[in-house]
Amino acid sequence: MGVELKIVRELATVCVTAGELAAIESLIKGELTKPAFVEQFDKMAGAIRECYGVTVANLQPWLAMTNETEFCNKFDIDYADYKANYLSITNRPRVASEQAYLEYMLLREYKETQTAYPLLKLTFARLDEFIDKWITNDAWLAMTIENFVKMLYRFLTEVAELKQKDPTDAFAIYQALMVALRPYYALLENDWKVLEEPA
Repeated sequence: MGVELKIVRELATVCVTAGELAAIESLIKGELTKPAFVEQFDKMAGAIRECYGVTVANLQPWLAMTNETEFCNKFDIDYADYKANYLSITNRPRVASEQAYLEYMLLREYKETQTAYPLLKLTFARLDEFIDKWITNDAWLAMTIENFVKMLYRFLTEVAELKQKDPTDAFAIYQALMVALRPYYALLENDWKVLEEPA
């Protein structure tokens, strides 16, 4: 074991970015309502939301196993499925981020983004920094989710090996991580749903 803290840290980082995007979206769409601008903003935000959707979808089945009986009955099937698919999952946030950047570049062509109104000027500066750091140049959001998916796979592999020898101990280790992930998952799910709601 030993990857548990890294998994929690990566999920916490994803949560922070979802909260930041939700705050930016709330401020911008609270002030700007021109349909064409909002539509373009939604295209950009929608591409970023795909990253959060990947994270939520990857975590849901694991958090659903809440007792040892479910763990013993479902873990092997879910693990085999995850093992077969996790590599294809890791690329999806990067593809979504690339699409988000293209949509962001189109958004920047709107005159609304060049406003001198202090609230919007500061909010667009936040958006610029968010896109620069988390989506494009450093691509930290995609890398964070990739790391999360890969480390979760590593953890699940170790649990699967232990489960063959001692299912009770395997469940105890498994459950300890799931308990640690639940609060972050709830935050992410909440922000993701907020971002999914039409303005």
